[in-house]
Amino acid sequence: MGSEHAVGWNLVSRLARHHPILLITQNNEYRAVVEAGVAVLRQEGHHIEAFFVRHGATTDGRKNNLRVFYYLTYVTYQRRVLALAKALMKTHRIVAIHHLTIVGFREPGFLWKLDVPFIWGPVGGLVYAPRILFSELSRKMRIFQSIRNLLTWIQFSASPRVRAAYRAASRTGRFIAATPDIGERFQRRFGGGFVWIPETGSTIDQSTSAHLSHPIVGRPLELLWLGGLLDIKPLGILLDAIACVPDHQRRIHLSVVGDGDARSRYEQHAKSLGANATFVGWIDHEEAKRQFNDADLFVLLSIKDLTTNVVFESLGAGVPIVCLDHHGYASIVDESCGRKIPLLAPDLLRQRLAHELIRFLDNPSLLDPLRIGALRRAASFSWDRNASAIGQIYADIKNRTEKIAS
Repeated sequence: MGSEHAVGWNLVSRLARHHPILLITQNNEYRAVVEAGVAVLRQEGHHIEAFFVRHGATTDGRKNNLRVFYYLTYVTYQRRVLALAKALMKTHRIVAIHHLTIVGFREPGFLWKLDVPFIWGPVGGLVYAPRILFSELSRKMRIFQSIRNLLTWIQFSASPRVRAAYRAASRTGRFIAATPDIGERFQRRFGGGFVWIPETGSTIDQSTSAHLSHPIVGRPLELLWLGGLLDIKPLGILLDAIACVPDHQRRIHLSVVGDGDARSRYEQHAKSLGANATFVGWIDHEEAKRQFNDADLFVLLSIKDLTTNVVFESLGAGVPIVCLDHHGYASIVDESCGRKIPLLAPDLLRQRLAHELIRFLDNPSLLDPLRIGALRRAASFSWDRNASAIGQIYADIKNRTEKIAS
């Protein structure tokens, strides 16, 4: 369903199995799916009620290019949510209020104003594109990312609602950061505290048993790239790194799953380098997941991202990850399940990435413990574990409230 909807439903559906939930969500194109899911939970004997609030459009406004209009209408939507929450407080005993999505820090809503312990998060969005990699972007994209970095800093530093919501969560409930770095930035700026729970989670692929014994002797090292083919996800760095590997046409095969404005440019670049690359294009989600079954390494070089679902999909399929050492996946990927490349000048980055590929080619046995480590790491960040961590916050607040009441 997409990141925000996946975050919301994957957590709510699990939390409702242990805690009574009043769910307030948008009345949009996903209403029928949410109602069906709620009906299943109620049939199973769980207490969950869903309330749908008009956003101002029948579809998810984040799909529009001018996202500013989404945020403007979202403020109005959140005022309606606040009014409904006040009404529900008159008819229900509400122990805590949790602003779960949208993940971005820019819009915390207004529920923190109510006299109830407030939980906010997982909170993301506080992600900057590193200037050291700006040379990989088009001039237009460099200008865009520079403006976006500046606006992010201004909104984080100056928004009174962001500050008020964070302090309310730190004081009465809990602030949940999607990454440790984001939590630390809030803490340095406003004081208080946080707990780290990623904004997305993993599901272990039960078909990975054969994949764990995946020898590469006599065949190329299989690399997988999955995502939009855009400047902000510089596939060219990986293609150049592959070209630095001796006899790379025979020793490495790259599968590129995705599409975007830069696809034709990357295809031409791969052809000019003689890289053994197959551009698959966009495929449905289930088929995309099957691509992991043939992969030895998943490569992720996004200049700007949070944690991304594909990180956990790769780990859940037992596929080690090679990524840049920044953003959300810097805290997810460790030496047990992959390799992190430090943020370096682009030419040095290409050399370092080529060095890592050569290491795996020369020592294929390095992959075996990483495959097992990937599954173990995925289990550490499963949706069930994430929901359990949030559920513990609910239980702590409930116990604290009951002690005060007694």
